[in-house]
Amino acid sequence: MKVVSVKLDNFSGPVYCEAGDFPVHVGNVYIINTEFGLDIGKILRLPFEEKGHKAFKNVAELVRLANQDDFRKMEELEKENMNALKVARSKVEKHNLQMKIFGARYMFDRKRLMFYFVAENRIDFRNYVKDLASVFKTRIELRQVSERDEARMIGGLGVCGMEQCCITFLKKYDNVSIKMAKDQNLSLNTVKISGNCGKLLCCLDYEYETYKELKKNFPKEGTSIRLDVKQINREKYFGYNIPSEGEIPGKVKGLNVIKETLFVEIENDHIIEVNVSAVKK
Repeated sequence: MKVVSVKLDNFSGPVYCEAGDFPVHVGNVYIINTEFGLDIGKILRLPFEEKGHKAFKNVAELVRLANQDDFRKMEELEKENMNALKVARSKVEKHNLQMKIFGARYMFDRKRLMFYFVAENRIDFRNYVKDLASVFKTRIELRQVSERDEARMIGGLGVCGMEQCCITFLKKYDNVSIKMAKDQNLSLNTVKISGNCGKLLCCLDYEYETYKELKKNFPKEGTSIRLDVKQINREKYFGYNIPSEGEIPGKVKGLNVIKETLFVEIENDHIIEVNVSAVKK
């Protein structure tokens, strides 16, 4: 069986569809038949052979290529989604629920309306769902997600100016700790090292292992060391009374792992920057 990967929207993960004899190309928009009814999505990946019957669960099927009428209907659904979101938020206030509704999505056949929310605690929303069903006259489904998933679904730019990693390539969220920022000499101000989701930046994990490995060659901050004066740029620190040969004592005040340098406090509270190779073993 040949299978294609189809993206419905930001709120849903990829859906796998049986390709059949359709001449599919990446970017094609198709009407698909899922276990929940008709939907519409864009081809993400060209056909590939399914390896074994258990490789994919609940495989959908391509029905037909989307036409202009379908695209017009998509635009109408987008407007209905925005209206549904406004109504759902007003109902949250009415029922005094401690939850944040941030997304609404009709399936293409309007037989199901899904709302996405975040909440810190377990929510009893049975009466809330009944209220929504009485308004929209269709099946209502609420899906709780994490703050990180909320940021991925809504989309946006990171502090680096690039599109968020969770949108472009990140498939899973690893555990990120403040220690990772500390070991990389980054700001420990959580506002500066947090993403749009309010959690610590996922990218703190990207270079962490490299920093850990490189720092094995560095003395720890606060350590007393001795420096080989031949490794110090005496012209740069003219007037610091650095002798022309021998060794001088100092204390490590900071590290720059990428430059492979140390900031060392020497006599008279002067701080100099030296290569880590200047440290006498």
